[in-house]
Amino acid sequence: MEGLEIAKALEEAQELVGARLSKVHQIGEVFFLRFFDPPGALALDPKGKAFHRTELRPLAPPKPPAFCQLLRALVGQPLLALEQAGFDRVVRLRFPEADLILDLRPRAGNLFFFGRDGKREALREGAFQEIPFGPGDPVAGLGPGLRRALFARLGQEPSETELREFAEELLRLPPKGFLYRAGKGLKASFFPGPDFGEPLQEFPAFWEALDRVLEERVCEDLAKARIEELERELERKKRALSALARAEEEAQGWRALQEKADLILARLLEIPRGAPRAVVEGFDGNPVEIELDPAFSPQEYAQVLYRQAQKMRRTLAAVPARRAALEGETARIAEEIELLRARPDLAPFLVFRKEEPEKAKEKEPPAQPRQYRIGGFTVLVGRSAKENDWIVRRASPNDIWLHARGVPGAHVLIRSGGRRVPEEVLIQAAKLAAWHSKARGERKVEVSYTEARYVKKPKGSPPGMVTLLREEVLVVSGEEAP
Repeated sequence: MEGLEIAKALEEAQELVGARLSKVHQIGEVFFLRFFDPPGALALDPKGKAFHRTELRPLAPPKPPAFCQLLRALVGQPLLALEQAGFDRVVRLRFPEADLILDLRPRAGNLFFFGRDGKREALREGAFQEIPFGPGDPVAGLGPGLRRALFARLGQEPSETELREFAEELLRLPPKGFLYRAGKGLKASFFPGPDFGEPLQEFPAFWEALDRVLEERVCEDLAKARIEELERELERKKRALSALARAEEEAQGWRALQEKADLILARLLEIPRGAPRAVVEGFDGNPVEIELDPAFSPQEYAQVLYRQAQKMRRTLAAVPARRAALEGETARIAEEIELLRARPDLAPFLVFRKEEPEKAKEKEPPAQPRQYRIGGFTVLVGRSAKENDWIVRRASPNDIWLHARGVPGAHVLIRSGGRRVPEEVLIQAAKLAAWHSKARGERKVEVSYTEARYVKKPKGSPPGMVTLLREEVLVVSGEEAP
C-alpha cells in the first residue's frame, strides 16, 4: 500500500479508536487484532505491506508464535490512537502500555513493539528509523502505483501541480472499494483505477476490497508453506519405501540361513569348536564351506542363525502391510499437494485442522443435525464437520445451502421440496448460519447461499469443506440469537 492508500485505510479504521483489544492472532506474518466495545478488527500485514480494517476470521494455529504472544499482553487495553507518519507508509497504534508501529517502508516490512517500560521488540531483525508522526505533504503519499494511475488518466507525465491536485482530489473522495485482477494477483483500490480496466467487483468500503486481497494472499502463503512441508514428507515416505524394498530383498534370504543352521546341526560332530569356518558334506552330497562365528559353539551359532531367519521371516510377512500403508500415505500426500495447488483457499482448513483421537472417532454418535421449522420449511444446521458432510451428501438439488462467508461455521440447509423459498425464510436461515459461525456477535455478517446442486466437495478435502460453483451473498446481523 502507498501512503495515500494507508491514509484512506486509517480513515475507515478510526471508529475503532477507544475500543478494547480482545484477541490477537497471527497467520504467517499477518496479525489480526480484534476489538470490542465497539466490535471490529484490524489486519497488520508487514510482509504484504498492508493495514486495514477486516472481517476475515481465518483459522489460527493452535500455538501462537512468540511475537503474537507478546502482543497478547495488550489484551483488554483500549486503542488510544491510530496515527500515520505524515503520508509515509508508517502506522502507529497507541495503547496505554505500549505502541505498535507498522513500518512498511523496508523491502520486508516490520512490526515493532515499544513498551512504556522501555521494552523494545521487533517481528524481524532491523532497527526502526525514527520519523515524526503528524501532518504531512499528501504528494509524498503518491507512490508509483498512484502516479501511474494519473499518467493513465492524463496520457502524459504529470506536472507537480497536477500531482498535488490529484492528491487533494483523492483525499476528498469517500473511500470505496474496487477489486482488480493485476498480473497473477488481486489489486484493491479506493477509487476507479484507469490503468486496471474494469473492476472485478465493487464494494461500499475500501477495506472490503483489501480483505479479498488479503484472503487470497494468506491462503496462498499457507498453501505454499504447506506444499513445501508435504513435499519433504513425501520424500521421507519415498525413502522409507526404498528402505522397505531393500529390507524385503535381504529378508528373502531367510531360507538360506535356516538351511545353513540345519546343516551345522546335522554335521555337528564334524565341526571343531572355535573354528572360523569348516568344510562339511552338504545335503546334496557335495562339500560345502560354512562360515562360523568363533565366539559361539557350533550348536549356539545354529540357534543364532535360526533366530535371524525367524526375524527375517517376520520382516517379510510384515512388508505387504507396511508397503500398503506407505503407498496409501504417499498417495494421500500427493493428493493434498494437488488439491492445494488447485485450491489454495482450502489451506487454512488443511493446515490447522485438528485430528481427533481414534477412540473419540469410534465413539462419535451418528450425525444428527439440529432441525428448525421456519415458515413451513425444515432447516438443518450442522453442529460438527461430520454433520456438515452429512447435510451436503443428503441435500436435494433444489434445497438451499447457506454458510457464513469466509469463516468457519455450520452448514445450513433449507429443505425446499421443490418449492420457492420466501425471502423471510432465507433471511432467518442466514441468521442461523451467522450465529453458528466464528462471526457470531458481528454487526454485519456476509452469508453465502446457493442451490445444493452447486455445492461440491473436492476430492481429498477435510470434513465439512466444500466448493461453490455458483453463489449469492446476503448480509445479516450476527448479534441476534436464533
